[in-house]
Amino acid sequence: MNAKAIADPEFFCMFSVDEENRLANFFWRNSQSLHDYCCFRDVVIFDSTYKTNVYDKPLMVFVGVNNHNATTVFGCAFLVDEIADTYRWVLRTFLTSMKDKKPISIVTDGDEAMHVAIDEVFPDAHHRLCTWHIMRNVNTNVNNPEIVRDFSYCVHGGLTPVAFEQHWQQMIDTYDLKGDWIEMMYRKRKRWAEAYCSGHFFGGNTTTQRVEGMHKNLKDGIGRGMKLVECMPRIERSLLRLRNENVKDDFDSNNSHPLLRTHLRSLEEHAASIFTHDIYKLIRNEINKEAKLILVQPVRNNEDPRVYTFSKFGRPDEKWTVVYYKKEQHLQCSCKLFESSGIPCWHMFGVRKCDHMDQINPSVIVAVHGTKTLSSSYTTPNSGFSYGEVSSGSTHYNSNDFTFETPEYSVLESQFDTQASPPRDRNRFWVPFTPIK
Repeated sequence: MNAKAIADPEFFCMFSVDEENRLANFFWRNSQSLHDYCCFRDVVIFDSTYKTNVYDKPLMVFVGVNNHNATTVFGCAFLVDEIADTYRWVLRTFLTSMKDKKPISIVTDGDEAMHVAIDEVFPDAHHRLCTWHIMRNVNTNVNNPEIVRDFSYCVHGGLTPVAFEQHWQQMIDTYDLKGDWIEMMYRKRKRWAEAYCSGHFFGGNTTTQRVEGMHKNLKDGIGRGMKLVECMPRIERSLLRLRNENVKDDFDSNNSHPLLRTHLRSLEEHAASIFTHDIYKLIRNEINKEAKLILVQPVRNNEDPRVYTFSKFGRPDEKWTVVYYKKEQHLQCSCKLFESSGIPCWHMFGVRKCDHMDQINPSVIVAVHGTKTLSSSYTTPNSGFSYGEVSSGSTHYNSNDFTFETPEYSVLESQFDTQASPPRDRNRFWVPFTPIK
């Protein structure tokens, strides 16, 4: 760890010891994780279910979502146990390592000890429970498929809070549900029901699947019989592979052009010029869906704000309302997709078509964390490689979605520094905490 800290000026790690002066908890992250967190700290997802070493210490991985809608890792920790005090320690250490910058939203499983620690360390964050774990809990406690179906509608259905309460009460009365479990689920409803989570930004993340995916990747390289000193290099290699994929995503987005396919070509072209490929595809799907919208009533052009009401072809009873604040160039839709996921919804594109807009509003561009300028590629000091200069000559080839400009010479330049860095104060990155009792 001392060698890592000398090579990486922003490397950070902390540990705590128990009453017998043995290692209890251990957290670390490098400068790439700090850079990613500064860019994409809106949503943090973490879980600690995978025990990877001979000491049975749970491994907690903090992940987020970058501008390519891909997983990025903010930090890792080995924990002594899974109680509230331990979670408080690791969350406070994580916050310290990230310069006290707090996330907007957090997604975890249903661990109650973790919930207690989150409420104390991140009191203002929106905390959402993993919907996959919620439905697994439902299937464990309920044997009736009809109840499971109705419960799933409570979890995933696009209900308003009022509609949720009505549907919940109807489900309780219909199946005569009672007991501690159903009361506990109702108390937690604001952390798992879409009716209450909608409108809070979670970047489209409703589960801890990204963490589970990281655990699966790590499982191939590390096992329960390994010591910590053997686990960490393998974890670092897994993270390096993930970050190499992010570098490739950056390169592809900056050196290729999507093939335009929708009926709103100017809006699609503007989106393609600003957003990365993966975010552009999500926006393109919304533009395609706009073709099914029908404007229910005419709008007066001299009004500000203007109110647009849309229905869907074939489903006249479904209606959505979009308010357009022309002076501020701001759109607000009743579906709340933009507020929840950061992707402008198809109803907003309906307003843009009605008003003959050929570009996406600046306020939307700022809010969507999927622009090409928000690069996750960052070469840490002495870490190795980055894309070098390319020649002006290039060739072209087509894929199903994109036209690529391939440089004649794409060079990977080594950036190893030949001069060793001066010694640094080791207490900055290697600080023992008060023993956990």
